[in-house]
Amino acid sequence: MADYQNYGDEPEAIDLLYPATFTECGVSEYDFQQPRPRDSIRALFEKIGYNYKIGKFNCIYNRAKEMCDAQNDMVSVRSFMMAVNALHNVE
Repeated sequence: MADYQNYGDEPEAIDLLYPATFTECGVSEYDFQQPRPRDSIRALFEKIGYNYKIGKFNCIYNRAKEMCDAQNDMVSVRSFMMAVNALHNVE
């Protein structure tokens, strides 16, 4: 049985036609935006091959906190990725 009522929580057509790269792996945009503690961010990025020395990691992490205006010591994967990109653009 189909329900034709639009509840406003359906994805946009563009998201259905062109899903994000990580959607196929079961990772949603929410997963990228969820604030995570420092150790969790470090572990995630080490698993994908970003092994920073502690000083450089802390520098990037602090930059991510500034970029997302974090009120606690947690940042999202997205903000850390933006801080990494900003660092690589400077170097």
